[in-house]
Amino acid sequence: MTELKINSESVNELDLTQIPITTNAYTMSFSAILLYLLLHALSLIMPTVMVLTFFSFAMDSNLFHWRILLFFIDFLAWWGAYLLISLLLGKLMLIILKLIHKAKEGLFRIDKNDKDYSFFCLRVSVKKFIFWIWNNFCFPWVSNLAFKMCDMKADFKSTMFDGWSDVEFIEFGNNIMIGQGAQVFSSIIVRIDGDDYLLIKKVVIGDHVVLGGNSIVSPGTIVGKGATLGVWCITHINQVLEPDFIYIGRPARKYQPTQKAIEETKREPTRRIVDTGEKIPFDASQFIREE
Repeated sequence: MTELKINSESVNELDLTQIPITTNAYTMSFSAILLYLLLHALSLIMPTVMVLTFFSFAMDSNLFHWRILLFFIDFLAWWGAYLLISLLLGKLMLIILKLIHKAKEGLFRIDKNDKDYSFFCLRVSVKKFIFWIWNNFCFPWVSNLAFKMCDMKADFKSTMFDGWSDVEFIEFGNNIMIGQGAQVFSSIIVRIDGDDYLLIKKVVIGDHVVLGGNSIVSPGTIVGKGATLGVWCITHINQVLEPDFIYIGRPARKYQPTQKAIEETKREPTRRIVDTGEKIPFDASQFIREE
């Protein structure tokens, strides 16, 4: 490692299968904090004006129940405006940041003077601002809309609300399911020769993929269509999971084809006699309640 010249291209020279999974925390620099507060302030200006101008009109009504109705209409309008403005401002800021410095994969020194790392932190701060607001909305599909607006491919039918995902260099397929506590990383912190670096590699999750509870998808992982990652399963960096296979273990390894698991569920139920080990048919229908 000592002879390796560290730059954004040197990631191809590393044995990424030997790098452990670590945190991918980023630094909220002073610039990121100012940007975060600015976006909040700008997003609140128009809804606040709406409340102040409409509130007096609502309170002037002669009938009390009309006051209550108008108040709730005003509140919902304020909430909706805040959501939309935060998304539009966040998207505009992301466009500006990418025009100043293009986002890219690679290995970057964790140093505020490193432009790739510092702009990564700024972009993530903007996206965290968007997701923090939109994840608290009453309709869960709006998170998928936020993913789309933040340049992350995702459809509206996928179940992605019980897990956790990075907000850059992630491509989700159609009809995927992320289990409780599952995590999808496109970036991690690695230590090389005593120095910390940020490793960023794009993750691709194919169509109809299931990520089991508490599983971890590492940077650079490609999960083929119809594959299943078992509970507590962990992929290694740059691992490619074949389509229509079930993977288990840490690191992830092939278990069996998905079709075989489906066929096993259709077999006749059996129970095993403890003394002899013999398997005999088991009538599971006896537990079905008849209407």
